[in-house]
Amino acid sequence: MRERAIEQFESIFERASIPVLDILEPSLRRLSVVLTGDQLDKTLVRTARYLRGRFESEVQVHWSDAGGHEAATAAGRSDGFTLETSPFESAAALIGQIALTHSQMVLYAAPENEDKRIAEADALVKGVAAPILLIRRPIAEPPAVFRAILHSLSGNFQQTENFSYSFGLVEDGGALRLLHTVDPGEVAAVREAMKLTTDISEEDEQDVLDELTRRGERYLKAVVAASREQPYEVNYRLGVGDIVEAARKELASGSYGLLVVGHHEEGHSRITAADYQLMHLVREIPVLAL
Repeated sequence: MRERAIEQFESIFERASIPVLDILEPSLRRLSVVLTGDQLDKTLVRTARYLRGRFESEVQVHWSDAGGHEAATAAGRSDGFTLETSPFESAAALIGQIALTHSQMVLYAAPENEDKRIAEADALVKGVAAPILLIRRPIAEPPAVFRAILHSLSGNFQQTENFSYSFGLVEDGGALRLLHTVDPGEVAAVREAMKLTTDISEEDEQDVLDELTRRGERYLKAVVAASREQPYEVNYRLGVGDIVEAARKELASGSYGLLVVGHHEEGHSRITAADYQLMHLVREIPVLAL
């Protein structure tokens, strides 16, 4: 029985046994910055300036109302950023502007306890193919954000494009940790969705978890081995349990400047329930929603 259950899961996690050995750096030649006239505008401009210096990016500024226009004009004047010709009046309009500029990353401030901005952030993550860098607090030194990155994999092994952002953004001399958490609840849900036999014992289910964990570790070891020549450290941590709790526990060390969540599928962002929680619960550091 247990052998059959494990075989049923093999097709789902096949990619876990095929290491990603060629991780390309992402193209960040076009960035979008969203300014709204609040105190985080300066942080967004400062971070965009830093990324432009690293990746030789063109920066497009999207703005709303008079305050946003004033900040955008100042950024255009002092930094040479390109201003949108008109303000956006809704999340849908902003998404349309970003689509037309073909931006490859969006910098967005999502202050705590502002429902409108939180809803707008959700719409951006759902409606824009490019990753969204969510910033909730002022950042004194943008390079510090990218010196230590935590990438929560959430059991997702389709990482060719997704890994590229973490590997491409980490500073030389910095560190990237890949956190892979196998959630027993998700395993049970997949089993149910596949209509597998219901008479699997607890011992059999544990065997499935153990097999998934072994496959995950084999995969992550291969990725770390492939990164040995990079000018930064790559390591991993693997465990079984709640994905959100595992990420928050890891972040509690205070060692990280950026959390990466989510993944891309066929050019679109995919955010799981756990990723969504992390996207809004983690406020002390920026979150990159892929």
